Amino acid sequence: MQQALSVVPGGEHANYFLQRHITKSLPLSEAGFADHVSYAHQHFQAIRHYYKRPLDGSVFYEFGAGWDLIVPLAFYSFGIEKQIVVDIRWLLKPSLVNDAIHKFQRLASTNALVRRPTKYVDGSNAAVCAQLKTFYGIDYRAPCDPTHTGLQNGAIDCITSTSTLEHIPISELKPLMAECHRLLNPTGVISLLIDYADHYAYFDSTISLYNYLQYSDRTWALFNPSLHYQNRLRHKDYLDLLGDVGFQLLEDERFGTNLDAVRHLSIDRRFSTYTLEELVVGSALILARVQK
Repeated sequence: MQQALSVVPGGEHANYFLQRHITKSLPLSEAGFADHVSYAHQHFQAIRHYYKRPLDGSVFYEFGAGWDLIVPLAFYSFGIEKQIVVDIRWLLKPSLVNDAIHKFQRLASTNALVRRPTKYVDGSNAAVCAQLKTFYGIDYRAPCDPTHTGLQNGAIDCITSTSTLEHIPISELKPLMAECHRLLNPTGVISLLIDYADHYAYFDSTISLYNYLQYSDRTWALFNPSLHYQNRLRHKDYLDLLGDVGFQLLEDERFGTNLDAVRHLSIDRRFSTYTLEELVVGSALILARVQK
C-alpha cells in the first residue's frame, strides 16, 4: 500500500486519510503524545547542559516538524520564545496541532512546564502560520528546502531534529548537515534524536527492530517507498557525517541495544563493515557544536 501511495497523484493525502480514519493512528494516542513531549525534554535538558546562554532568549530551529508540531509546542511550554520550524513540503494539519494543544492542557504539571499552549489555530495556511507565530513564537516555513534555507550564517542558537534523519536519503544528508553547520552560531548546540530501528517493527510484532539488516539494498528497495523511506544508516555513519561537515561531538548517548536479537539474524553483506556493537544501537541522542 505504501508503495502504491508513493507513486499515485495525491498519495500523501490518501496516506493521511488512511492513518486518520482507517487505522486511526492519528492523532497520536496519549502515550504517543507523552513520548514526543519526552523527546523534546531530552533535547531541552541536553542543550541546557552545553549551551551557556539563557534558552528563553535563544533562537531554536527544527527541521522535519511533521503534522502536529508537538515538539515545537513542547519547547514553547518549556519557555522558548522564538523558533523557526521547516518542512520540505507543507505537512502541518491544524486539527492535529489543535489536538496536541488540547493534550498539553491536560498534561500533568512538571518543573519543565512553565506555561501551556491554550489558543487553537484555524483558517488558511497563511492564517495558521500567522497564529503560530503570534501565539507561540513558532515561525513555520513550508515548503522549505532544509539544505538551502536562505537564513543568515550563524542565525540559529539551537538546532534540533527528532526521528527525522533516518528518513532522509543518503545523498541529501551531507548538504543538510552542512546547512545546519552554516546556520549554527559558534556557541550554539545541535541536538539530534535518531531512531535506527526498522520502523515496520512498530506495527508488525513478528519482526525485530533490526529486521531490515537482513536485506541487500536491491531487495530493501522493494519495501522502501518514499512515504515510508528508511536509509538504514547506523550510528557510526552519523558520527562520521557530523565530523566531515565540521561539527565537534559533545555527547553521544545510545539506547536500546540488543545483541541477541541481531545474533539470530542473517545480516546482509551490505553491513559487513560494521561491528556487532555498531549494528545494535537502537536509537541515540547526539549533541554537537561547530568545530573551533
